[in-house]
Amino acid sequence: MSDKKLDLANIEKYLTSHMQMSASTQGDFPWIFTAYYASDKDLNIYFLTSPSTIHGTQLATNPNVAVAIADSPQDPSGKKAGLQISGLCTQLTEELEVRAALTLWCDKLKVKSPDYSYEGMQSGKISGKMYKITPKKLKLFDESLQEEGKESLIEL
Repeated sequence: MSDKKLDLANIEKYLTSHMQMSASTQGDFPWIFTAYYASDKDLNIYFLTSPSTIHGTQLATNPNVAVAIADSPQDPSGKKAGLQISGLCTQLTEELEVRAALTLWCDKLKVKSPDYSYEGMQSGKISGKMYKITPKKLKLFDESLQEEGKESLIEL
């Protein structure tokens, strides 16, 4: 397996083993938020948030995001790991895409409420909408896999 394929496999494994991310947006000022997410086999990240939040309004005009995923707490003297991503974020609007993303999200997070559905969104039972982050650059730092500073920056 090539280094890039191995890195991508390790990134997919890392994404599926975590459920919360911090992401930053940019508008009149930079903003960071935390969200629960799910991912697909193409390393796209899906999350639910209200378009009226600060990050939601900023994403409407600037789709660029930076994402960090890491366990907290990690032992400062132990082997550290985390994932950094730069990509583009869009609100999903097509019914089939929204349904698929929301199903993926609910399944990963074990959300069972019927309000968390396409119909729940349409009726206003939940104010959130589904968003998709398409990664453009990724870097997995995992000191159990490689020495600090030797990580590869993967461009998709």
